[in-house]
Amino acid sequence: MDRWLHVADVDTLAPGEGASVAAGPARLAVFNDGGEFFAIDDDCPHQGASLATGTVHEGRVICSRHSWVFELRTGHCPRETHEPVMTYETRCRDGLVEVLLPGDGRIE
Repeated sequence: MDRWLHVADVDTLAPGEGASVAAGPARLAVFNDGGEFFAIDDDCPHQGASLATGTVHEGRVICSRHSWVFELRTGHCPRETHEPVMTYETRCRDGLVEVLLPGDGRIE
């Protein structure tokens, strides 16, 4: 059964910022892009850098280590040779940002 996990307070994640949060054994990068919240895997598939420390720009995050770019909505990397990252549904309820975790809440 899917479940919602509280990952941040709406007012603590300013527009253009990201945060790395624990989700079971994995880490997610949660972003505020102009008041809309997104969640993706935190590890860049290139060399494992935290995507939460990247730059948010026009619906994308740019990895701080080697400038790989990922779409926040889809996880897609515009370079066809680069791997995408997983994305997760988000919602805001009662001032909280929540992420929908699949199944039993474990992220493989």
